[in-house]
Amino acid sequence: NQLSGSIPPALGNLAQLENLDLAENQLSGSIPPALGNLAQLEHLSLGGRSSFSGNELSGSIPPELGNLAQLVTLDLRHNELSGSIPPELGNLAQLQDLRLGHNELSGSIPSELGNLTQLTDLWLGGNQLSGSIPPELGNLAQLEWLRLNDNQLSGSILAQLGNLTQLTDLWLGGNQLSGSIPPELGNLAQLDWLGLGSNQLSGSIPAQLGNLTQLTDLRLGGNQLRGSIPPELGNLAQLQYLWLDGNQLSGSIPAQLGNLAQLEWLWLGDNQLSGSIPPELGNLAQLGRLWLNDNQLSGSIPPELGNLAQLHFLLLDNNRLSGSIPPELGNLAQLQGLTLNDNQLSGSIPPELGNLPTLWHLFLANNQLSGCIPAGLSDAAQHDLSRLNLNYCHS
Repeated sequence: NQLSGSIPPALGNLAQLENLDLAENQLSGSIPPALGNLAQLEHLSLGGRSSFSGNELSGSIPPELGNLAQLVTLDLRHNELSGSIPPELGNLAQLQDLRLGHNELSGSIPSELGNLTQLTDLWLGGNQLSGSIPPELGNLAQLEWLRLNDNQLSGSILAQLGNLTQLTDLWLGGNQLSGSIPPELGNLAQLDWLGLGSNQLSGSIPAQLGNLTQLTDLRLGGNQLRGSIPPELGNLAQLQYLWLDGNQLSGSIPAQLGNLAQLEWLWLGDNQLSGSIPPELGNLAQLGRLWLNDNQLSGSIPPELGNLAQLHFLLLDNNRLSGSIPPELGNLAQLQGLTLNDNQLSGSIPPELGNLPTLWHLFLANNQLSGCIPAGLSDAAQHDLSRLNLNYCHS
């Protein structure tokens, strides 16, 4: 509806109430502590599915809500709630769904939440929570979703999270977590999403992550990870998105990544990867984005990349690639962006590139190309062909 104003404290008199749903309105003010009198309440929803549909409730979460012994669902997300999470919420022994995400909550995560042994969904993301992740969360054996992303959490990722074998979603990205990735996360056989990006994680990528065969999205970008990419990641047959960009990864790109038949995005840019580009990447028939830029890759561009019929963006700039540009890249009929600048490429520009109908971004500068520029490339809306000293070919 479009309810506005504050929540009446008199609702706390409805002693037999089992469901109170005021979500997706325009309510403001604080949550009345009197709601803690609703002894039969099973579902309390005062939030919304997005920032556009939530309420505007402010103030702190009343500790009196910890009295609701029958509560199964507590959804307060997408409001403007502040202050700390009351440890009294750890008394809600029947609670299965706790969603406090996208507020302005601060302080640490109460260890008492580890008492909620029936919990399947814990969503605290998008707040200002700080401190470390309580090891007691490793007791939540029924947990399926754990979202602590986009806070100010620090410390390490606990090995105890590897005990949560029912997890399908684990989001810890956008914090200040440090240390290494626990290999115990490889025990989470049901995991569909693993988001650890934009932290301060170091060390190597555990080979045990290759055990997560149900994984569709793996986000490790924006950390300080070192070492090589484990070839075991090629076992993730369901993977659609692989984000390893913005780290300090070295070594060569494993040819086994060419086994990821469902992969749509492959982001390996801004690392220290070396060696040649595996021609096996040409097997990724569903790939829409291939980002290998800002590394130390050498050798020639594999002509097999011309097999990627769904590719929209191919970023190979700022490497040490040599040899000629394969004419097979002219087969990429969906290509919108091609960056080959700042390499050591030589030879002529293939005229086939001038036939790409959707090419919008083209960057070839700072190479050793010769010959002439195919006339069709002049239609690219944003291009950098500078410092090539080439004229357009006659039609």
